[in-house]
Amino acid sequence: MRESFWVIGLTLVVSAVASAQDVPRLEVFGGYSYVQTRGYIADEFVPGSGSGEFPPIGSKGWTGSVAVNATQWLAVVAEASGLYADLTWNSGGTPSTLSMHDHSYLFGPRFTYRSGRWSIFVHALFGEAHASTVLSAPEVLVPLGFVETKAAIGMGTGVDFTAYTRRRHRTDAGQQLAIRLGQIDWLRTNFTASHQNNFRLSAGLVFRF
Repeated sequence: MRESFWVIGLTLVVSAVASAQDVPRLEVFGGYSYVQTRGYIADEFVPGSGSGEFPPIGSKGWTGSVAVNATQWLAVVAEASGLYADLTWNSGGTPSTLSMHDHSYLFGPRFTYRSGRWSIFVHALFGEAHASTVLSAPEVLVPLGFVETKAAIGMGTGVDFTAYTRRRHRTDAGQQLAIRLGQIDWLRTNFTASHQNNFRLSAGLVFRF
């Protein structure tokens, strides 16, 4: 299923080859991401414990994206991210450990307002998320967990500041290095027969060509 998402995303990116000369055709972002993950533990993970919400988990990782600008304000974006966390807590005096790995693969349109060195964008991305979770507790002889791949949605906004520009001609945008001061995304996933709504914060560098 993941391959089909990337084939569709690549087709959209290739079809959106930029014709405008006053903006970079390609923008490549890479940076650090943080999410405070919230969710529920079903009774099936720790039999007899009952379903309940586990404490918020600070997940850290990375986010990378490639955007092809079709116009000065419209682009097609393909994005991937990875988030990782480990948490140990006590429930009724019993320690439990939860380990989580979450990767998402999304694509969709981005709309950007540009003014001088500043760029402000919003995007709506769709695709899938792949999660691997392992729960360990003293009363469980073998650690329990699940691996799922489900549909995912990411909607957000961000601000870039162009720190450096190298022009080949006066009429083109040249090569640029920008700083993504902040990007915030609402992420919706659908793991464990339920759904999760979390916010991801990202920052990093943008290379424009």
